[in-house]
This record gives sequence, C-alpha cells and structure tokens, in this order.
Amino acid sequence: MTVYLDAIWLLNFAFDFLLLKMTGIILKRQVATWRLVAGAFIGSVIVVLMFTPAQFMVTHPFMKILFSLAMVFVAFGFHRLKSFLENLTVFYVTTFATGGGMLAVHYALQVDQRFANETIMTLTSGLGDPVSWLFVLVGFPILLYFSRKQFDSIETRRFKYDQLASITISIEGEVITLTALLDSGNQLFDPITKSPVMIAEISALQPLLTEELIQAVDSVTRTQAWPTFTQNTKWVDRIRIIPYRAVGKETTLMLAIKPDKAIIHHDHKSYETTKFLLGLTKTKLSSEGDYICIIHPKMLQGVVVEDVS
Repeated sequence: MTVYLDAIWLLNFAFDFLLLKMTGIILKRQVATWRLVAGAFIGSVIVVLMFTPAQFMVTHPFMKILFSLAMVFVAFGFHRLKSFLENLTVFYVTTFATGGGMLAVHYALQVDQRFANETIMTLTSGLGDPVSWLFVLVGFPILLYFSRKQFDSIETRRFKYDQLASITISIEGEVITLTALLDSGNQLFDPITKSPVMIAEISALQPLLTEELIQAVDSVTRTQAWPTFTQNTKWVDRIRIIPYRAVGKETTLMLAIKPDKAIIHHDHKSYETTKFLLGLTKTKLSSEGDYICIIHPKMLQGVVVEDVS
C-alpha cells in the first residue's frame, strides 16, 4: 500500500490551524497568522513522527498532551497562567466538539454498504479520510462564518444580561415588580421637573392601570394631544405628557405617570427613588422578552437602602 505522507501531513496541518483559529475566535484573541501557522506545524509533526522509530513515543497520551501544550503556547503565548489554561481548555473543547461532529457525519453519510466499503478503501489508500478533507475544504468555512456570528450574538446577550435589573414600583398602594434594562443611552427627562423618565410596556402594567388610562395612551399616540379624563379620576394629578424623539423619527409625545416610589435591585444593591416618571408605551421593548421596561441611569442615584452582597 502506498501512503501519501505529504497529503496526510497537509490534512492534519490544516485541521490544527483551523482548530487554533476557532479557539482564537471563541476567546476573541487577536493572534498573528504566523503564530497560528507555527502552532499548527508543531501539531502536524506528530504525523511525520508516526512513520519513524519514535512512533511509540508520540502515540503515548503524555506526549500528545505535551504537543498540545506547545501548540497553544506558540499560537497564543503565555501572559499569565489563568489565560494560558483558558486557551488550552477552549482548544480541547473545540477539538472534541469538531471530532464529535465529524464522527456524526461519518455515521450520517454511511447509509449503505457500498458507500461504507468505498470509504474504507479510500481510508486505506493513503490519502486520508475523505470526510476530513470535505470538512477542511467546505465545512470549516461555513462553520467559521456561523460560529463568528453566533459567538458575537452570545457576547451581546451576555453584556445585556449584565445590565438587567429588577424594579419594584409602587402606585396608589399597589406594587408590581418588573424585569428592566439599565440603558445608559436613555436620556429622557421631563422638561418641566427635570425628572428622569423610565419606559415600560403598558401590557406589563395592566394590573395597576385603569381602562381609562390605557385609552388615554392610545389617544396621546393617535392625536398627539392632552387626553380627556372624567373629573373624579385619581390619575389626573399623576399624568404627564413627555415630548421625545426616537432615532430617525420626528418629535412625538408620550404619556407618563408619577408613581409613589421605586426600588431597583441591581449588582447586589437596592436603590430607592421617588423622583422619576413612568413612560407608557405599547411597543415591545425586547424581541426576546428579556425585559419589559427600560430604566433611566439617573434612577440609580437614589438612596442605597440595602446591600445584599
């Protein structure tokens, strides 16, 4: 049997390079290409040594671990032990995940005996695994594209979750607790009292609001004018009309109410504030439903009433 060592070496070199590249993407490391090439070259040396008298050494698990340590060290360097172990762990996870995916492809493709026999013949012909070549040439570019988008999405969501808080609002003796997003970009103030304005979905506040107030929100949105109320309604003294402008839109009006107080729970602390307004909107603030109101950053300047750290 003829073994094409150069083809086998090239296949393993490509695999090692792609695994190191994927590790850098996951960890968002800025790594020079030459370092990835050098690391992949070290990993591919095992293939060459497999056809030398040193075969018994490189097949030992301890030697494989040493080669992987050298690959990660050359590719990402050593700045501190924690970072190095993080690089090594992600490299192992990526390797095992990719290997498991390729094994699944093998079983998925080997649907009949003829294909299985042809695959075995190819594997023993000395050119390497055809599924491996298919992964390197076709599958990895696709995986790279979708992985980059997916990890960026995960990073965005992780940042968003760091900005989530719980807020308890009290109005007329009624209390409701909502999941909120701390948005530093929210700079909405009442132009008269200079009170910060948080925004909440009106559907989440229905247990506190009357039908008359919900209709008033529709009226302000539709007519851009002060709504009408019955004389005995309790909401007249709490109603505010706030002008605001969203990105790419003209200035419009929002109906807001003045709650009694709010307690915000964030980062193991609780902040109590009474100087704020609650803007009402029918727009869904989070497409994933992660939060239903947006807190003004000035509201965190209230009194710290509890430290729950």
